This record gives sequence, C-alpha cells and structure tokens, in this order.
Amino acid sequence: MLRLITACFRMLVLLLSMAALPALAQDNYTRFEFGTQFSTARLTNSDLGGTNYSGFGGRFDWNLNRRLAFESQIDFFPEHTRPLLSIQGGQTLQAVFGLRAKVIQTRRFSVFGLIRPGLFHFTDVLYFNSSSTTGFAERPETHFALNLGGGLEYYLNPRWALRVDIEGNPYRVPNTKVALSGGSTFSVGKIDDTTRFSFGVAYRPGALIENEKETNVAGKWEFGPLFSTMFIAREGPTDGVRTEPGFGGYASYRFYHVFYFDGDLLYFPRGSNSSGPHDGGEILEGLFGLKGGIRRNHFGIFGKVRPGFNSYSQALSAISQTGQESFSRSTNFVLDLGGIVEFYPGEHGTLRMEAGDTHIYFNTRDVNFGGTIVPAGGGKLQHTIQFIVGYGWRF
Repeated sequence: MLRLITACFRMLVLLLSMAALPALAQDNYTRFEFGTQFSTARLTNSDLGGTNYSGFGGRFDWNLNRRLAFESQIDFFPEHTRPLLSIQGGQTLQAVFGLRAKVIQTRRFSVFGLIRPGLFHFTDVLYFNSSSTTGFAERPETHFALNLGGGLEYYLNPRWALRVDIEGNPYRVPNTKVALSGGSTFSVGKIDDTTRFSFGVAYRPGALIENEKETNVAGKWEFGPLFSTMFIAREGPTDGVRTEPGFGGYASYRFYHVFYFDGDLLYFPRGSNSSGPHDGGEILEGLFGLKGGIRRNHFGIFGKVRPGFNSYSQALSAISQTGQESFSRSTNFVLDLGGIVEFYPGEHGTLRMEAGDTHIYFNTRDVNFGGTIVPAGGGKLQHTIQFIVGYGWRF
C-alpha cells in the first residue's frame, strides 16, 4: 500500500513540476493548475452503518480552454474500514482521471460538472480462503469506479481559488464464486456506491489562456445512433456482475435556453445464463428526461436527469412441483444520473459521449411456487455504471 501511495504522489509531483516549467519561462499565462484538498468518502463502519471517512490528497488540471479541462485527483483515506467480502476493508486510496466542465463562468466564481473514471483501492478486503481456520482471509483489491458530480470554485484572485465539490461514486465489485454443497456454485458481485465530498484550494502559476471568443452552436433538434456498455449486477445465481453491450438511438430537443428534452432507447441483446424474479434475459432500456448545459464553439457540456425503465424479457415467474421454470417480462423503474459531453466536428454533426449511474428500483413481483403465490420484494436500490457513445445530426 505504501509503495502504491508513494508511486501515485511521485507521479503527481512530476506533473506539477512539468506544469511549473512553462510558468518559469513565461509566467503571465498557463494552461495548468494544481491543488490540494480535504475529502470524505462514505463507507461501511464496524456496525455495518454508513460513516464518512476523512482523507487528503492532490489534484492536477490541464485546461483545454476556459471551460473544459482534463483533471486528475488522488486521495488517501488512512482510517481502517471494516473488511467486507470482496467490497472494502482497511485503508483506502482513490485515483480518478477525467473531465471537468464549467457550465457557469464569471470573474469571481464558476459552477462545474465532473466525469472522472478511476480506481478504488482497499488494503484489506475479505475473501474466501479454505486454508484459514475461519474460512476467510484479507488481501488488497482494486475496483473500477466512476466519479460523477459537480461543484463550485470561488476565485480569490486570478491565481488562487477555493473549491468545493460533491460526487456520487459507483464502483464495480467483481464476481466471487461461492461453492455450495453438491458441487454447484453461484456468483457474488455488485455495483456498490459511495458519496464523496471535497474542499480545497487551487493555484495557477499564471493567468488562464483564453484561446478564442465563445460562440453559440446552432440547432434545436438532434438525433442519431448509439452504442452502450453497461456494468450491471444480474439477479440470476450464476451471472453476477456482467458487462452488457447494447445499441440504440437518441433524440434531443432544446425547449428553453440551456434545457433540452433528451432520451435514449437501447437494446442489450445478450441473454442471461439464469433468471431471478425481476431480472433475466435480454434488456430493453428507455431513458426520457432532461439535460441541461451549454454549447460553445466546438463542444457542449451537460448534466442529465432521466427517468425511464429497464424491461427484462425472461424474469422468473413460476416453478412447478416438478421443478419446471416459467418466465415472463418484468419492467422496472430506473433513474439515470450523470453527464454528457458533445463535440461538433462540422456544421451539423455531433459526437456524443455519456457516462452515468443508472439507478434500478425493482418492484414487487409474485412468483408461483408449485401453486403457492409468493411475493418477491424488490430489495435495495441497484446501481449500474453505463458508458454511451454515438454520432448525431443537428438541425
């Protein structure tokens, strides 16, 4: 763990040193800024409740223009969390790398959104170990995470800024095979979620470069095809967490200044290996709601809030006395939260990229077990991590 922390901070120092070189040669402007922050992450405590664990770290930004930047952030949380099977345990390190986009920018403050994929590293995660006396042991594990959120910067002067931000932080817990008596196995995996909060200070060695005057991007209507990749925990006992490829299309309409009606319709054709009472088979997903943001010059940046549905083609509906299974369609409410970045290579073309956490709310379904109707509750909120890319046309 110490080697990993040392390596990460050496990388950050190197980046900061590189950023300082242009400032020494010409200190009246720069593309770079760096900062330090105090952070909290909400993780499970020893009583199996949620607790905000404190940490600290550093940040480095490369500003492409006055609104859009590539950003990296590293945080270390020194307090030991409770070891949980495959999920968390010990000390925590998070590193994220992605985009920061300023939706509102004035001389004194800015409001920004964040889309930053990255890694969650835990030092002492619980796992099955048949050679130990308890049947369990601990080891370090690293999970893929998607950091989504936004915040506010206040500029004390052209070089110093105060910053506060809050993010949702879903992360992928990979499958663990659990052996049952009789030789059968089932998969345990999930998309877990935390909430992150950070407060810090940032410094630019010089004034920010202003590349060009901002101009609006024309077009009210927009539509085109999409390709999607979704990390989702399937409900059947043999699937666990899977990466589901899908395809579909989107449409968007600007109805008021910075607000758009926006929707995706996606089909995930790969069936599941087993089914639960809510989930099984192929997935049809529809997301219809709002995106809000700005289009300037050759890019657009938006936040999205889109209710919708996930419809599963083969959810378990009945098991006969002879063990014969029957299936039917199950449709459940979902809520898609995240961000959209668009690039405009031509007068009417749009390259669109989305990242989001699609929350799934399973409803209660009745399952017929040999003539007895048993209600299957929806259980806890489920998370997914979803990436979508497409090309559209504006008019």
